[in-house]
Amino acid sequence: MHYDERSSDGDRSFHQPSALHCDMASQSNAAAHPSETVHRTLRHRLYPGNVETGLRLAGMAGACRYVWNHLLADCERRYALWKDYKIGPKPSVSFFTLGKRFTVLRNDPEHAWLKAYPAAVVRYTLKYLADAYKHFLADPVNEGKPRFKARHFTTPGFTIPENVDIRDGRLRVPMIGWLRLSDANLYAGCQPLTVRVRMEGTVQRPKWYAYICYEVPTARVKRGAAEGAVGVDRNVGQATDSEGKVHRMTDTSNLDANIKRKQRKFNRQQKGSNRRRHTGGQLRKLYRKRRRTRDNDTHQASRKLANKAHTVVVEDLNTKGMTQSAKGTVESPGKNVKAKAGLNRAILASGWGGLERKLAYKAGALLKVDPAYTSQTCAVCGHVHQDNRPSQAVFACKACGHRAHADHNAAVNILARAGLPSRARSARGNGAAARRGAFPSGTPTTREPGGGAQGS
Repeated sequence: MHYDERSSDGDRSFHQPSALHCDMASQSNAAAHPSETVHRTLRHRLYPGNVETGLRLAGMAGACRYVWNHLLADCERRYALWKDYKIGPKPSVSFFTLGKRFTVLRNDPEHAWLKAYPAAVVRYTLKYLADAYKHFLADPVNEGKPRFKARHFTTPGFTIPENVDIRDGRLRVPMIGWLRLSDANLYAGCQPLTVRVRMEGTVQRPKWYAYICYEVPTARVKRGAAEGAVGVDRNVGQATDSEGKVHRMTDTSNLDANIKRKQRKFNRQQKGSNRRRHTGGQLRKLYRKRRRTRDNDTHQASRKLANKAHTVVVEDLNTKGMTQSAKGTVESPGKNVKAKAGLNRAILASGWGGLERKLAYKAGALLKVDPAYTSQTCAVCGHVHQDNRPSQAVFACKACGHRAHADHNAAVNILARAGLPSRARSARGNGAAARRGAFPSGTPTTREPGGGAQGS
């Protein structure tokens, strides 16, 4: 069985809230949530058994894609008519309304082929469409408008929303039958809620996976540490905690170079050709490998941090703002655009958001603090100045002489900023700064202009 949450002691599970609408981040820990059960999702390999069954799975996924595109086109047509003539109320895009339109579509003689597939499974695709419209209408600036799904550029998949039946390591897919799942089930005996079935690989060599969301008693959930606190400073390619442990991301430079090479080959090939389609399949495989590598790294780091301390403190970083393009405008072009673009890619590849999301449901508590000056503040005497950072990796306080790894020093400051005790040792210095307790830890003694309010 394939899992994506991995820990050193062998406890593994998968967390994918966006695919199955399981809000595990807010329900996962019994100490923070009064519920006696939580939601957990496991990723299993699904074996169709023969080519015919695999084609039926692909056909069900194709029906879901067709219904999405058909109803999306219908919503756009209705809205365009309403916008031009202003007759009647604004067309609804709720799941209830889309479900009624699906019933009409399914009973249409021209679409009688849809009755060969389970109505509940195909109709649930419109739940995703309704949610996409809901997010877009609530925040049109940051949320994109629902788009049509292309045949060759959409991952085939469908959702079994209810009445999930799993017995003896097999999953019953409506109107297809019992299909074998890989290996043992970590949450055997728990109630399965929904299943998201997805195909990976190519049409010639498909691989099917089932993402099963379970309702799990809190007693069966792996718990982190019962006490203690640790601060975490996230940097490019690594995260450092307040105890000095560095959690590094896997080096994917060779994989990135291979992706670039395949991308150039893909761009040179003729559109619509079989060779271009084959190269596209290779590209998607490389992207999946890189994505899973990074996801595994954040799972490993989050599990180790959760096992180390009950409370984990991180900086409240605005990653979206930090990774904005520096191109500027025609009237006011940006500077060092290429270097900034490289930094943006490195930040996004470091998995800051993924680490934060996983800590939210693995750790007992996740706290966020203001990141201003955490990389320029001395963890011993509290002196703040940009000259305290002579290099990217070294912190050397100009007031008390304290020297440490810059990320470790920042992690101690992050922990102290949350009002939690740190175990940083005082360093020898000159004058009042050398006396223990001369300046409370975490209290800046100066606020130099131009110091730069940002974390490391």
